[in-house]
Amino acid sequence: MQTKEFDPYISYLAGHLTPARLQHSLGVMRVMQELASIYGLDSITAQTAGLLHDAGKELTQGQMIEIARAIHFPLIIPSDRDPLFLHGPASAYVAAHDLGIDDPLILEAIFRHSFIGTGQVQSPVFCWCLRFADFLEPGRDWDEAHDRLQPLIYSGNMAEAALGLMDWLIPFLQSMQLAPHPGQFVLRQKLLQYLEDGTNEVGFDQIPV
Repeated sequence: MQTKEFDPYISYLAGHLTPARLQHSLGVMRVMQELASIYGLDSITAQTAGLLHDAGKELTQGQMIEIARAIHFPLIIPSDRDPLFLHGPASAYVAAHDLGIDDPLILEAIFRHSFIGTGQVQSPVFCWCLRFADFLEPGRDWDEAHDRLQPLIYSGNMAEAALGLMDWLIPFLQSMQLAPHPGQFVLRQKLLQYLEDGTNEVGFDQIPV
């Protein structure tokens, strides 16, 4: 349920995002609230991440690159400069610098939700929940994929759902004439290995992100 503490964030987003993007963000916020109870996340923290995950989505590519340079994010390959992937770090920057968010879990999940960045994260579960919520948001017109993956996500089968998301996302991007980030192929292979090793049987602390 939306509380008044989100009002300043919503007011900011209303002035910086298109109406459609704002509605998407509100939808992701609602899905994060649902996933919080399944995966043991703090509800307010989860909703905040969902609401602000695209806070920098409407920035220009040039502005996103400026942010990347300001935070010393390495722009190594062309995909790193693509707003499709770079909007995660840009949105985390906006959340921190324009909206005063200092919770590392929120900022980390926003940063990584666009499948960019490397290294271990504090909460793989939180990061994957935000990716799932972005995918499951009701405004998305991906009914067939939703029907296949939503039961896995809502039953707590995070690792299988994560691999299923990658198995859908990479071909989807290619079908839209968009080049997947090379890191997405690497992530898919890591998820395959994670499942083959049976690591998922002892929790999600080491799930690749």
